[in-house]
Amino acid sequence: MTLGSIDYKIEGGNVARLLEAFTKEKLIYSELCETNDCLTLKVSSEHSFRFEKLCRKEGFEPEKMAYHGMMRFYRNLIKRPGIILGAFMSVLLMAYYSNVILTIKVDTDDPIIYGKIIDVLNSDGVKAGAYIPDIDLVIEERSLKSQIEEVAWAGISRTGSGIAVDIIEAIEAEKGINVGMPCHLVACEDGVIEEIELIDGQLMKCLGSGVTKGEIVVSGKIVTENSEWTKEGEVVNSKTRYTRSIGKILGTFTRTIVFEQPFDTEEKVLTGKKRKLTHLELFSARIPLYTKTPEGYYETEKEEKHFPEIGGFVLPFGLSEINLREFDVRSQVINKEEALSRAEKAAYRYEQNFLEPYEIRGRDSKTEITKDGVRLTVTYELYGNLCKESDFFIPKYIVPESEKRQKENVQDSENY
Repeated sequence: MTLGSIDYKIEGGNVARLLEAFTKEKLIYSELCETNDCLTLKVSSEHSFRFEKLCRKEGFEPEKMAYHGMMRFYRNLIKRPGIILGAFMSVLLMAYYSNVILTIKVDTDDPIIYGKIIDVLNSDGVKAGAYIPDIDLVIEERSLKSQIEEVAWAGISRTGSGIAVDIIEAIEAEKGINVGMPCHLVACEDGVIEEIELIDGQLMKCLGSGVTKGEIVVSGKIVTENSEWTKEGEVVNSKTRYTRSIGKILGTFTRTIVFEQPFDTEEKVLTGKKRKLTHLELFSARIPLYTKTPEGYYETEKEEKHFPEIGGFVLPFGLSEINLREFDVRSQVINKEEALSRAEKAAYRYEQNFLEPYEIRGRDSKTEITKDGVRLTVTYELYGNLCKESDFFIPKYIVPESEKRQKENVQDSENY
């Protein structure tokens, strides 16, 4: 493939001798024209150096008149160094951003799980602008599975200048009846039985009786006895059946929780400083337009996106701005009233999160002021399920001698 050609002009001297030298050296040329001791011809750029050397050897000085093809493009490009510099910078930026995280895609529709995954990745340094070859994706997968309970499996793959996080959410299946494994219903609280809803199992307690934590209330081992009288006297035959205890044992119990609030606390205080982080949104890529992530503690105030529109159609590129507000964690001493108020709020959050399955029939609180803070002791009278399932193993079944002999005979017949 030729890179172009050059038009030459040669004046003066014996051009016939020069043409003879061209023929002897088998030089390729075209568009030869001779007028008034002036010779013009066209030589390809690949042979231009040999052509000029041969002309000078014969005593002629060739003059370049015009360039054609790629040679003309190269000549024009050299006169514009800005284009060369821009192309060189583009190559460097492409090489850099091809190994930098620009986008993080998480395959989930749950905003809570999405936020937890992003927080874990950010704490491990996996965020926009991070150098991808320095990140061990296998370690990050293990980090997500170990720190987020809602994630049962996580896989991270590289997608161009970003990463994609695929997860399987740990959805708790509805509890069913497993007939293959027997179990007891064991008391999980110290309380009094007020209501019994039993489907299967042997009840060991009655209504109104008290139970202690760990005591078997409904047994999965059911023993039935039959007695008959013979000449030798009373003969008692017992039969044992193992089952899975199914039902609810409802009753009342008490639970005491202590909430402590120290006077010396740490508070988040806004410093008044604000920062703005700007990103270039290009299709799914998010390119940071800042060179350094601001140091310190910041909370996101709001995010603004500016995408141009043409005729109601939003173009796939624009700018996004994240407004940050700096805050500082400072030590603060609060008074007794504020400490008591915070302890009450902690008790309220506990009731909303952990006592939802139960009915609160009574609540007795006791406040104690110490030199370090406030101690709030709350005693709850609760009504709800007193028991939980507890699996157990069945003892080895001993085959009767008659049945054992019958099985041995069957095996011997199969061997022949």
